[in-house]
This record gives sequence, C-alpha cells and structure tokens, in this order.
Amino acid sequence: MEPLMRDAYLPTISELHAFSACARTGSATRAADELSLTQSAVSRSLGTLEERLGVRLFHRVRQRLVLSEAGRAFRRE
Repeated sequence: MEPLMRDAYLPTISELHAFSACARTGSATRAADELSLTQSAVSRSLGTLEERLGVRLFHRVRQRLVLSEAGRAFRRE
C-alpha cells in the first residue's frame, strides 16, 4: 500500500485576486484600491500565499512589487 500524500495547497480566491492585482499593478496599495480592500489585507494574503507555497512570489524593490521567477511561473499557471 502506498503512503498517503499530503494534499497540495489550493490558494483561496482572495489570495489569487491579491496576487493577480499585485502582479498587474506592482503595488499592494494600488492592488488594494483596485480590490476595495486595505493594503494590510492584500499584504497578508500575499504573505500567506507565499508561506503556504514555500516560495517568494515577489521581490520588494523600493515600494514596488516585482514578480520573482517563481511568481512569473505561478502567474502563467
């Protein structure tokens, strides 16, 4: 009998919306405005998503969010 594999993490819709808006705008603040959320809520969603996936999706560069290689791959998927 094969050992049971742990289920892969399925991001929430809010995490996916936050990721997509940040990837598009390059800013958690602009993404929050676009999604009618607080900047803190968007940042928490990104942090949770990155933690659960175990990769950095963005590089934080001078108040901008720039997709990492993993972030670009995740966006394509």
